Amino acid sequence: MFESLETLIAVERSDDVVLTDEAPWWADELSSGEPWSDADVLADAAAGEVGAGLLMDLLQVDPAALTADEAVTYAQQVDRFAAFAAGLQVRARAAVRDRLVSHGVAEDSERARSLAELNARRVEAGLRPRREGSGFVTPEMRASAEMAAALRVATQSIESQLQYAGDLVGPMAPLGDALLAGHLSSGHAAAIARELSRLPLAGDSSRSDEFAQQCARILAIVVPYAASHTPGQCARRTRGLVLTTDPVSAKERRRETAEREHGVWLSSREEGTCEITAVLPVGHGHALMDAITALARNPLFETSESCVTAGQRRVAALVTLVLGDPGSVYRTEGPVAEARLNAGVSVVVPLSVLASGEGAGLGGTVAGEALSADVILDLLAEVDASSTLRRLVVDSSGCIVDAGRTRYAISDTQRHLIALRDGTCRFPGCVRAAERCEIDHANPYERGGCTDLDNLGPLCKHHHQLKTHGGWTITRSERSGACTWRSPLGRVYEHRPPDLIPLPLGPPSAVDDPLPF
Repeated sequence: MFESLETLIAVERSDDVVLTDEAPWWADELSSGEPWSDADVLADAAAGEVGAGLLMDLLQVDPAALTADEAVTYAQQVDRFAAFAAGLQVRARAAVRDRLVSHGVAEDSERARSLAELNARRVEAGLRPRREGSGFVTPEMRASAEMAAALRVATQSIESQLQYAGDLVGPMAPLGDALLAGHLSSGHAAAIARELSRLPLAGDSSRSDEFAQQCARILAIVVPYAASHTPGQCARRTRGLVLTTDPVSAKERRRETAEREHGVWLSSREEGTCEITAVLPVGHGHALMDAITALARNPLFETSESCVTAGQRRVAALVTLVLGDPGSVYRTEGPVAEARLNAGVSVVVPLSVLASGEGAGLGGTVAGEALSADVILDLLAEVDASSTLRRLVVDSSGCIVDAGRTRYAISDTQRHLIALRDGTCRFPGCVRAAERCEIDHANPYERGGCTDLDNLGPLCKHHHQLKTHGGWTITRSERSGACTWRSPLGRVYEHRPPDLIPLPLGPPSAVDDPLPF
């Protein structure tokens, strides 16, 4: 066994190596006298398990000497090792904390035993017993303080980090295992864990086993999903699954959040500016933003010459929508009235919810956010004939069966359905809203591509240009919005849009099998 990593590297690079009967993994390369190329090393790295061997492979590679395709593989493997290191850090912190707490408990027990013996002797001698104790300082507090000082981290920060580490080696162990195996990044793990902490049993030590089972069922779906989606997309997917696990508790948490956080605040910024912050229901928020954006983009909306950026025009639109046109606070006409009239929010609701009218369970989504049935039904009940709510009904498999149209911000029904189906640009990892994208033919129209849902999808201007002029192609496009991309380097990337409504988890037996890693 080599004493250090530096010694192993030096031996690998040496021309004078004596091989034993039990030759290490690099023996063939050294004995042949023909060093592996960077491509060979990267292939070995990608095929092998994550760990010290992967690090050794990466240390042998000169990134500046790689081809474009090899450089992408190199970046992927570096991130894979970084995920392993993050998983190792999580496991180490949890283990060290447990060891420090155990040490503190043992010290407290020994101190109590010694004090008891001392007091017994004092009582025999006619003296009053001493009263000593740890007061309000627990072993956990001492462990946090020790690690905060050793790792040069604020106490509050280390406490949250230790809680996170404890979750990933405890009830969220499948997530910690996936991180340690390099299947997802630390950003993915943190985003998913944050949503799992919203489960109703989180923090209930008396039901920790049940909480761990809930986490395992959700992670069996989310961890494979993370292989081709961003941390934000994984967080949204997890949030929907958490809602399907216990929508009744979600309703109570939403009520508590509304009572605790809803409101509008004004705070000062730089001289001459201020900031207004509002926390409000998701439906109202998206409808307001839709109205602001529509008015700001309207070429008939006149502003001062100082409004030159899109952000400044949105500010002017917000002020005008709230206060009215200058000189006419109570009455608005022209583009202002049009913006108010066309402002809307899209609601996707299962047919079963409309048919039953029951407020329990999963209700659907508002602007892509999963909500329980009581919220959806309340929102639909508030709508009258002049409302700007846009309702889509889906069946049990998530397919659209009806597009109720009280009003459309975009007159083209097909474009509207595609935007709701995909949610965002269909390029892998892009989160630009589909409403702000262009509708693209996966198979170009001039090459025989049809203008139907199977062949259409939203692309932001940047990725539309990449597809048209940058060598990127879509090799497969499905009616569900899923598609397969091929890059100029010949690499293949899969994309699948989020479900229109989060599908129920199903019985525990269906997802209790071990995760695929």
